[in-house]
Amino acid sequence: MTTWDEEVDIIVIGSGGGAMTAALVAKDRGSKVLVLEKSSLFGGSTAISGGSIWIPNNHLMAKANLSDSTEEGLAYLRGITSGQVADELLQAYVESSPEVVAYLEENSPVHFEITPDYPDYYPHVEGNKQGGRTLESQIFNLRKLGKHGKELRVPGPHLLILGRWMIRSPQARTMVSASLKSRLAIIRSFASYLLNPKRSFARRDTRLTLGNALCGALRLALMERGVPLWLESPVTKLINEDDRVTGVEATRGNRQIRIRARQGVIVAAGGFDKNPDLRKTHHISADCAVWSSGSPENTGDAITMGLEIGASLGNMKEAWWMPTTMVPGNLLPWYAKGSWWTEQSLEQGKDFPWFLLPERSLPGSIIVDASGSRFTNEAAPYLDVGHAQLEHHRKNGKAIPAFQVADHRFHMRYPLGPIMFSVPTKKFVQSGFLKKADSIEELAEQCGIDPQGLRNEIERYNASARQGKDPDFHRGATAIDRYYGDSIVKPNPCIAPIEKPPFYAIKVVPGDLGTKGGLRTDIHAQVLREDGRPIPGLYATGNCSASVMGPTYPGAGGTIGPAMTFGYRAARHATSARASA
Repeated sequence: MTTWDEEVDIIVIGSGGGAMTAALVAKDRGSKVLVLEKSSLFGGSTAISGGSIWIPNNHLMAKANLSDSTEEGLAYLRGITSGQVADELLQAYVESSPEVVAYLEENSPVHFEITPDYPDYYPHVEGNKQGGRTLESQIFNLRKLGKHGKELRVPGPHLLILGRWMIRSPQARTMVSASLKSRLAIIRSFASYLLNPKRSFARRDTRLTLGNALCGALRLALMERGVPLWLESPVTKLINEDDRVTGVEATRGNRQIRIRARQGVIVAAGGFDKNPDLRKTHHISADCAVWSSGSPENTGDAITMGLEIGASLGNMKEAWWMPTTMVPGNLLPWYAKGSWWTEQSLEQGKDFPWFLLPERSLPGSIIVDASGSRFTNEAAPYLDVGHAQLEHHRKNGKAIPAFQVADHRFHMRYPLGPIMFSVPTKKFVQSGFLKKADSIEELAEQCGIDPQGLRNEIERYNASARQGKDPDFHRGATAIDRYYGDSIVKPNPCIAPIEKPPFYAIKVVPGDLGTKGGLRTDIHAQVLREDGRPIPGLYATGNCSASVMGPTYPGAGGTIGPAMTFGYRAARHATSARASA
């Protein structure tokens, strides 16, 4: 018989959006809850993400007079998943996700705003909406967390302006344009930051947005309820007794302890983003672990522990693919010094993964393989661009790495990875990160691209681009393509010729925001065995579970929305009389 050092009702493993939502709901249902976090910081991948959640038929849409329904949301998910996800899981998500938003707004400091013009990713699929399903957390004041504020994971450089101040996603969209409005928006935002000493003189920006705002508000909700969150307390084993998970073994300080969970263990510990062995087994290369922008602690522990007690896995070939460029650690900007990702890159001498989001939609660049050929619509949803690169490489072996090629006009107007518009490029060129040449052929030779192939591709592309057209891949044809396009460029905000020297190129690899395969679960988030039977007492949500989105991505927030929804459902089921019996 197991001797227990601690006893609670619910143990939650992880501290991202799904984990803290589960802990909050379980506590509100009368359970004694303990949250265990492996690292010294809370927030997981949610904290370093855009923090959006994709919620069909949410109540904020109704307030904004945007129509939606459960039926439309379900039709859309059925359409994009193409039968690869059990229908009952899709139904559970569509029915419960609006409940989660309403619950948090009514019972916690978590509040959301709609992004009314952020469209679903697939406008040709029945049930899609052109805005309103993507929700973003309202601004949160870090100071409300008191001493625990320093424990919140800092976002990566992609989400911070000059590595310091935080903005909301609508602001980011405005700032990437080359318009006067964009430049004035940057000035206003900087002035607002600089003139507020509580922000500009603090160790980090105290005006939290995106994933930081969501995690900060959820952490405050747990603090208000007295729910303990133990940092640096990795779980090393799930304890399985009489065919039921009854607790965990964890490291606390310098000792191993056993903690009993009378009602259940909810695992929300992230995917296997940074596990090279699992990435090599299930994905194209062990290098996928290096290319991932996921949390550095996401090494697949929950998946490994689940397998040890007979859990089954699903969707392991998939990730939240994101075109990425690898930036040498010594090139990370001076103003970013002190962030966890900077220290890791500099101390280990490693390159840092920088995902490419607005750059792909902005006019005046293309992505090509080693033969010089384009292989996809660069402005398409990032998951699709990742899939296209992987598939193209499987066919011809020439797409990893690919190269984003741009001209001087692009550089003067828009960002290219960590290179801000108009900044000197000397150090980037000297490091080898940025290739720069006065001719297309010379640029191709520096990159190892076929010179004539690249010349032919650019000439063909330019001929159509001058009319704002892309007959090969129809870039700029949909609202999601144009979301990060430059609205001042006509007739197509995503298309412009590449013709003004010097020319530039950076490598592009199939990075990701995290993996999306893991423990297979049912509608209550119960972990399933190979025969489909649930393992009593064990639940999983987020990236350590097989995603309800299967191989696809419905819209911005399609990762965190399901994590929180199935965390909510797991907590409700685990705390019910039926589950506790």
